[in-house]
Amino acid sequence: MKRFFLLFGFIFSCAFCFAFPRVSQFVEVGTGYVVAKNVERDFNPFNFTYGIEEKNENFLNFAPNFKALASVQFSDKIFDFTTLGTYFIPQLGQETESQKIGFGAEFIYHFQRYYDLYSEHDIYLESVFRLVLKDRLFFLANLGSGFKFAQIDAVDRDFLWDFSLSGSVALNYYFDCGAEIYGSVVSHSLYRYPLAFTPLYSLGFAWNFKSGFRLSSDFCLRLRDQFVVTPYIDRYEWNLKARFSF
Repeated sequence: MKRFFLLFGFIFSCAFCFAFPRVSQFVEVGTGYVVAKNVERDFNPFNFTYGIEEKNENFLNFAPNFKALASVQFSDKIFDFTTLGTYFIPQLGQETESQKIGFGAEFIYHFQRYYDLYSEHDIYLESVFRLVLKDRLFFLANLGSGFKFAQIDAVDRDFLWDFSLSGSVALNYYFDCGAEIYGSVVSHSLYRYPLAFTPLYSLGFAWNFKSGFRLSSDFCLRLRDQFVVTPYIDRYEWNLKARFSF
């Protein structure tokens, strides 16, 4: 089963390369520090991402109509693999000189292995809304649902599964000099897919160079029991990433 999902994710990502010839490629490496109150505790993750997206004239490759990526993250305890594809339907969008509105869909597959403890598969399908103002302000909202399949090493069952809703909002602002500030509230991140709606809040800063290089850093925290009882913070993250587009 694991090999099937990994193969499907790889084929899905590669298919975009052949379907859309005008693409820009990018690679990204990152590290950081995580403090969590669950079984993860404290760890230093390292991640690598390869992706493709529609190429346009803006040096930031601003608001592409499609994007696909495959990403891995690993530490001394956990291995993650994620692949996703996003596509905005041209017939549903509106574009003027000052704004761009788009509607699309996003598919996500995620695999996680916590060594000697459990394996997890997450499959999500989300609708996406995008609003771009003057190639400066970028607003993105996702709403969807997904399934989680988990296999616990100590439990004699093939898979445990559950259903979950998902949603997110993100806002980016770009400056002429290449600086960028961004923030988001998401129900799941690229490597973590909790069942309950425990929002992850993030705020970050990036610098985009005309050579295609991007350096970014952000801080995130996750609130638990925010909508039920007294909320508390159960996760802190600091991330540092370097990306090169070509």
